[in-house]
Amino acid sequence: MRLAEELDLSAFDRVALYGALLLKDAGCSGNVSRVSEVLQPTAASVPWHPVMADGNSAGNDGAGFLARFSRRFRKTAAVPDPAVDIVARAERSEGIAARLGFSRATTEAIRSIDEHWNGEGYPDGKIGHEIPQFSRIILLAQTLDAFHTELGVAAALRIARERSGTWFEPSLVRIVRGWRDDVGWWESLKSPDATAAALALEPTQHTRFVDDSGLDEIARAFADIIDSKSPYTYQHSTNVARYARKIGRELGLERDDAATLNRAALLHDVGKLGIASGILNKAGPLTADERRQMEMHPRYTWEILQRVSAFAGFARTAAFHHEKLDGSGYPWGVKGDDLDTAARTLAVADMYEALTASRPYRASLSRDEALKIINTTAVCPIATEALASATRASVPRLELEVSSIRRTR
Repeated sequence: MRLAEELDLSAFDRVALYGALLLKDAGCSGNVSRVSEVLQPTAASVPWHPVMADGNSAGNDGAGFLARFSRRFRKTAAVPDPAVDIVARAERSEGIAARLGFSRATTEAIRSIDEHWNGEGYPDGKIGHEIPQFSRIILLAQTLDAFHTELGVAAALRIARERSGTWFEPSLVRIVRGWRDDVGWWESLKSPDATAAALALEPTQHTRFVDDSGLDEIARAFADIIDSKSPYTYQHSTNVARYARKIGRELGLERDDAATLNRAALLHDVGKLGIASGILNKAGPLTADERRQMEMHPRYTWEILQRVSAFAGFARTAAFHHEKLDGSGYPWGVKGDDLDTAARTLAVADMYEALTASRPYRASLSRDEALKIINTTAVCPIATEALASATRASVPRLELEVSSIRRTR
């Protein structure tokens, strides 16, 4: 946004740019390939940023970071093609922004963030001023941020200079190089108050008002963002909402209550956005510390939703999806009468979806196997029976719908 100020962008343009900054990674299941590409040294910078073949640095902090990054992900069975990942991320993020009602300027900016000034970027190979201005700004800003966070101001400005004319628009690079001596500003980017400061930059015209159907679309879009956090939970929230609606119909929920339950189901895992991808994607049992971190996600869900007036009414329901009637659930150990029908329904729907979905450490379970396990836990027997009835009445159609959603990746 500092670039926007120095370029004297209009109020409309600042709104579009801010929206693109917020949603640029909305469709990203993980930033591994993106961060790897951003931090990969260019040919010109190899002497400054060397990484030995065995993963050891040659006495350089930047190389040490890349070595640590490499070791962290070396055990990945199949390394995805960065180009494919970038194109998929661009298309998903662009689609989510469009569904949320953002302007065409914002969606086009999101799509073209990984285009390079020299025409060698993705997804469309645009060159120079063919690339939307906001995209050019964001690519430079996020690269500066990556290098500044890990290696400092000098490294960030050096990579900007080295990639000027290849990745970045030269005139933008000249502007940011003029910030070299603004020590206080660079230090503020690492301050605990940096997030609050960034949110304070939101243009006043950015506020939008929506009706119930718009609220449902926002919930569905954010469910996609949540589920993109990990490839192993792709469409999990959407499927949980599908099962929750089935249970709600069996229980005879009123229309408004059913709509609220659907939104709670779509957003119940929003707290996972605060959990490290390495934990979410781990193909095996979690350590005690990892389990502790994972079990914090319902608390994060509560903290996020209760701050949004449109979502505060179901924040409690959404956050209670791992609680059990006997108090053995987490993170609060809520039990009995403190769990209303909606919370109990969501807990059953969430458990059923998780059990019947494939995971890296086990195959998916059948309907009967999943229901048998659920019946042995301290979740709501009434909601469980409603789920059994709903799935028994439409097993072929419902399971076909859910399986189809899971395959759309």
